[in-house]
Amino acid sequence: MSVLGRVTNPPTHWRLPAAGLAVVLAAGAAFATDAPPAGTASPVAATGSRAGQDERAQAHAEFRRLFDAGEYAAAVEQGRKVVELTGRQGAGPDEELQVALMNLALAEQSAGDYIAAEAGFQRVIELIEASGRMTSPRLARAYAGLGVTYHAARRFDLAATSLERAVALSRRSEGLFNEDQLPLLEKQADALTELGRFEEALVALHYSLRIVGRRDGERSLAFARRLESIGRWYTRVRSFEAGRATLRRSAELVESIEGPGATALVGPLTGIADNARRWLTDPLIRELGSADAERSSMFHDPVMPMPPSLSPGTIAAEGLKALERAAAIVDVHPDASPALVAGVHAQLGDWHAARQAPERARPSYLRAWQAAGAAPDGARLRQSLFGAPQLIRYDPPDNWDRYARRPPEEIERLDVELELTVTADGGVRDAQAVTGDGDEKLASQALRAAETARYRPRLVDGQPADTPGVRFVQPFYVLREDKPAPQGGGG
Repeated sequence: MSVLGRVTNPPTHWRLPAAGLAVVLAAGAAFATDAPPAGTASPVAATGSRAGQDERAQAHAEFRRLFDAGEYAAAVEQGRKVVELTGRQGAGPDEELQVALMNLALAEQSAGDYIAAEAGFQRVIELIEASGRMTSPRLARAYAGLGVTYHAARRFDLAATSLERAVALSRRSEGLFNEDQLPLLEKQADALTELGRFEEALVALHYSLRIVGRRDGERSLAFARRLESIGRWYTRVRSFEAGRATLRRSAELVESIEGPGATALVGPLTGIADNARRWLTDPLIRELGSADAERSSMFHDPVMPMPPSLSPGTIAAEGLKALERAAAIVDVHPDASPALVAGVHAQLGDWHAARQAPERARPSYLRAWQAAGAAPDGARLRQSLFGAPQLIRYDPPDNWDRYARRPPEEIERLDVELELTVTADGGVRDAQAVTGDGDEKLASQALRAAETARYRPRLVDGQPADTPGVRFVQPFYVLREDKPAPQGGGG
């Protein structure tokens, strides 16, 4: 039985990045080498008829065409045909069947059918383990496919376990620092982060940095980009000082290699700005009036002195300066794409909107709107950026998740759904609770929190517009009034 539940509205557009595809299927090997071309006898299926071999090769070629075209539902059907034809080859070894099953599982995964993909990858694992070929690179790829499937289905506990196994097998068969690990380490770190296992996630990220350093050198753009990724991860887990230091290191490395006007600087600069914005709006940081000492020290040697905490004014000035520099770079660089220009200026507008300066946000939003319109998919990009209000700042009610880590039988989740109007300035008015399980106290807390919300407004012909009927849900974790009595002896 599958351990995956039903996925509602699966993202059928989801697809592994190119590197991930290479890891899961060893793309060329699985699609080309393992499948004999039409008219060629297969060395591992010599017992099959020539006609059967031709039919299977043609079916495989059609599968590959459909998959490459992104027609995943059709590719699944064709992949099943390839599996059926491969199973008719008779006395040949299992390798070709494993490849056919792997290809089918990837197509199912890409089509959003995670339950079928899970079963396919597990069957490949069973076949390989039954053959005793535990060092086969295909076993690592099968575990990788299983882990990526779990990750896509948001089963992060299972994803972390499968990806850890895939990485270990990859190192055993391909070497400790082989590059095929990189996309696996990224997804493993993401799964561990979702589980709150930050130290383990950081180990995976640092290992990926070592791999890139050995491959490209520590004075390379690839190394700088990996530093940027780690810096953004620090921001994600609210270790803001570590994130700031890592992102600054990335920016300094890029500048030393490419110069002060390189578009490669945009990534770390916008990362610095995002770190600063989140730092300034983090409720815990504001409450303490300084950096979160516990999280800052989490990733540092405890015997080393902590860096001095930065004032909010210094953080704000640094973040704005980084964003303005990124905007200046993309505005004059001939190689800056319209999408890049639009993204930077939208983020600059968000900075001002989050700090309640809508008059300063409007010019940046207009610039982003104009740049998006010049992109090849301009209408879609405009819709993505400005088709609906996007929440950029919100302070949730105090203690909304106070009991979230209690055992499930002791707590329940109560949702308060709010409906409101997002104004052209990105603020909120006319907020009201439309559902709230009848708890007026929770509804009142959610309404007060809604007053802190700031949005990127919807644009109509480049101009901000009011948007009524916007909804979002504020959850609360509360103790059950009817929680079960303790088990055990008693009189």
